Amino acid sequence: MILALCAACPGTLAAASAQESATAERDGALKAFNQRVDAYLELKKKMHTDLPKPKPGDRATTGQAETTQDTLAARIQIARKDAKPGDIFGDASRYFKQIIQHDAETRGVRDAYAAMEEVPAKSPPAVNAIYPEKAALATVPPLILVNLPRLPDGLEYRFMGRDLILRDRDANIIVDFVAGAVPVLKQ
Repeated sequence: MILALCAACPGTLAAASAQESATAERDGALKAFNQRVDAYLELKKKMHTDLPKPKPGDRATTGQAETTQDTLAARIQIARKDAKPGDIFGDASRYFKQIIQHDAETRGVRDAYAAMEEVPAKSPPAVNAIYPEKAALATVPPLILVNLPRLPDGLEYRFMGRDLILRDRDANIIVDFVAGAVPVLKQ
């Protein structure tokens, strides 16, 4: 009986099959993104091995912390000297854009502008560039974050202009970015 019903509606089967295929494609792209994030963290771990670590109870001076951060950033930049946009986000970029687009569509224009108010205007970002020292670190709205893949400690999503960046908090560098992730808001 079910087979007879399904045979009568081939469009429904085709739509279901297409949806399964799209879901598998998205899942594969996001899995590959997570694997590239893990590979980046392994590289970072190697670059961080002999850097001084603050001892429990010690308070590192600002100068010591900055030196460690600068050294780590320089090592990562050298190790990833050929890095280019998309090396981490890869095929998953389109899914990140879809999530942000959906969020923009569900917010009012006023809320969308408010969410982007403190976003640094510098654009475009560059892979391996130091995140601008005086630029605001505007957080990605929580309703977007819950829909993005969770990041390990030390990495964070940020906006810069209309771009979504992946920032290494310890080295203060832009690991990768998705250009034009934030849609142009229309009033």
